[in-house]
Amino acid sequence: MIIRMSHFDSIEHITSDLPDSPKGQWQNWSANQKSLPNEVFQPVSTSELASFLKNYTGKLRVVGSGHSFSPLVNTCDTLVSLNQMTGLIGQDNDLQTARVMAGTPLHKLGPLLESIDQGMINLGDIDHQSIAGATATGTHGTGASLPCLSDLVKSMTLITLDGSVIECSSAHNKSLFNAARVNLGLLGIVSEIELKNRPCYQLKESIKVIPLKDALANIEQWKHDYRHVELFAFGYSDQVILKTLEITDEAPRQPKAPWISDDALLEFFCKATQKLPKLTPLVHKQIARFVKSSQRVDTSYKVFATPRTVRFTEMEYQVPAEHGPECLDKVIHQIRKNRLPALFPIEYRYVASDEIWLSPFYQRDSASISVHQYHQQPHWPLFNALEPIFDEYQGRPHWGKLHTKTGEQLATLYPQWNDFEEIRKEFDPKAQLLNPSLASIFGAEKST
Repeated sequence: MIIRMSHFDSIEHITSDLPDSPKGQWQNWSANQKSLPNEVFQPVSTSELASFLKNYTGKLRVVGSGHSFSPLVNTCDTLVSLNQMTGLIGQDNDLQTARVMAGTPLHKLGPLLESIDQGMINLGDIDHQSIAGATATGTHGTGASLPCLSDLVKSMTLITLDGSVIECSSAHNKSLFNAARVNLGLLGIVSEIELKNRPCYQLKESIKVIPLKDALANIEQWKHDYRHVELFAFGYSDQVILKTLEITDEAPRQPKAPWISDDALLEFFCKATQKLPKLTPLVHKQIARFVKSSQRVDTSYKVFATPRTVRFTEMEYQVPAEHGPECLDKVIHQIRKNRLPALFPIEYRYVASDEIWLSPFYQRDSASISVHQYHQQPHWPLFNALEPIFDEYQGRPHWGKLHTKTGEQLATLYPQWNDFEEIRKEFDPKAQLLNPSLASIFGAEKST
């Protein structure tokens, strides 16, 4: 169904209740990206989507849950929303695979898979994204032996701009498959995804505060000792939060609820340090007071995800895994040296390599370093000060997060860039899928 601007109020991603927001304005989760699409199309099936694309000749962008911070979705033309294309289509219990509609949110996918005794092999700590959006941008969790979510895709259904329905996998249309698993919405629209899973399982989460120097000295070993390991470092603290996850058969249990939630405490300090930036070092040095050692056990998808109600913007880079601790140390030093306003913790994770052409982890085991800024504070002063550090290590930015890289710069970071460009131009010869931001990146040839 096509929804004109006057009917936008029923669309999940469209808002008209923000102060001074035009009626029919689209915005992402953090509200750092906004645009005013001319119309929204909400298909309910692969056939309806294919019929629409076959007869459509204008420009368009596709949106899942709107959880990217980069300007991937912005359009003043047609926005295609997958929020009606959700649910489980089928499964193979012997192969531990499940086929789902592309718009299925990750927080709904967990219970769906649990109902067929399956669980995703890995997840990040945010589950707002749709499965198509998460895989299209190379979203990931943590685990030195575990790849990003895109590499867990066994096959997919791609609807091209001429309405063709193409199935691709490692056995069929392999080159297209290696391009389409991280596609940024540039090859058409993915309508169905088959995931490789495992039998439903439980995870044990352990959280504790440890010295920063111990974390930097030992994290390269810990990434082998634990299935999942993650650090939350602070620009002005000599302590970090260490989070590990392990598969367990222990009975489910939850830690004692704090008297005030972590998010409520974070929101309070964000607002306080926004008004008085000099408070940030003082807050960071009290981390051990606010974060207590804890453990919990539950079904995997319930442990992976962490509620996030405090909104933020984010920059994230993937650097070679062996240089991760050194890069993190430099980031912390830069924050301290320049007294940068950085209250949010710096998130440090590991991701295994893959063979997906535009994956930030293409043929490179990586350490992922994420920097966040409270959504009501300017983010570029912080991001611009830290981005050159990631450049020192040939860092690749997460496609769904903010960065300043040009197409020419990105082409030098991806060996298969030109191969992706060839397929992109073949599937979108009239550049219907390029919004201004993407047009400024793609089309650049790799320097020789």
